[in-house]
Amino acid sequence: MNKLQQLQNDLATARVLYVEDEEEVRIMTLTFFNNIFTHVDSAANGEEGLELFKKKPYALVITDLNMPKIDGREMLKQIRELDKDTVLIIMTASDSNIDASEIVCDAYMNKPVRFLEFIETLEPLKEKILRKAAKSETKELP
Repeated sequence: MNKLQQLQNDLATARVLYVEDEEEVRIMTLTFFNNIFTHVDSAANGEEGLELFKKKPYALVITDLNMPKIDGREMLKQIRELDKDTVLIIMTASDSNIDASEIVCDAYMNKPVRFLEFIETLEPLKEKILRKAAKSETKELP
């Protein structure tokens, strides 16, 4: 079994929220994510992302930083206040303005997403994602 198949098997139940304001990037990346995860929701900005997060439990949130309405930094800050266990990953085209001390996240990656980099980023976070996914299943309303 290759690494992708292993991730697909391990993370099949994890609910993922992907937040990206650039429509073309969002569509392409969603196609990629839908090949790995069973449950992926998307939002076009931080405000939409935060509203979705408040309605459903997510094990993993993947977001851009520079977005309209509420930017990624503020969205992640509010998500972390709501749930300290959700795995947060930043994907950005520019890491020059990332200050790790001001953003509480588990990992960050550069755009465009590269398959191998994504797998290598998820691998050490897999257990944390699975724990959160298991907790989320018990919280979800029927």
